[in-house]
Amino acid sequence: MLTRSRLAARTSLGWRARLSFVLPTARVASLGLVALTVGLGALPTLLTVALGGANLFGPLVVAGVVAGAALGWGTDDPAAELLASTATGAPQRTAIRVAATAMVAGAGAALLGAVVAIGPGLPPGVGDRGPEAAAGAAASLAVGLVAARRGERAAGAAAVTAGVLSTAVVTGLSSKLDELPSYLPGPHHDRWWVVVVVALVVARRAGRDPGRR
Repeated sequence: MLTRSRLAARTSLGWRARLSFVLPTARVASLGLVALTVGLGALPTLLTVALGGANLFGPLVVAGVVAGAALGWGTDDPAAELLASTATGAPQRTAIRVAATAMVAGAGAALLGAVVAIGPGLPPGVGDRGPEAAAGAAASLAVGLVAARRGERAAGAAAVTAGVLSTAVVTGLSSKLDELPSYLPGPHHDRWWVVVVVALVVARRAGRDPGRR
């Protein structure tokens, strides 16, 4: 029978073993591509600020959706063969990579917000860009994880593209179907959260350990 000290020691070793994979797993994430993607999405806003433009609605929509969709790069697992035999399962490795990409994307978005705040100032309603950015992120993760589960080795590119296009398609259809959310302010704008929930359900199912039913 294990004593408390032995049990605590074994638990500590288990956590140390798991934590030892955090840095290597995060390091193989496509963080450079995340930064590049966020930077490209921020370019319209930066140009508008540099040229003295006042209307930042469209550029900030682009920046938010692209920054959210950049999380899809976390679905790429370039070290899958190397880390497959470790104690850390595929879902845990995916969570680490997505967390790392979220930190980089969040840092880029915060930097862009600081530039706008120092320049012309943050426009009213800038916080309303959150729902569609979250929808882009959730859709990107869902598509990326489904693609990865089907054996696609470069799921990140498809995920990022789908994250951007999915919100664009939804907002485009909203002109014909009033029930759908749009980038524009309105009574249905918060329905982006419905898209987020549906996409996260798909992502959770696709991101499960393949050995589990």
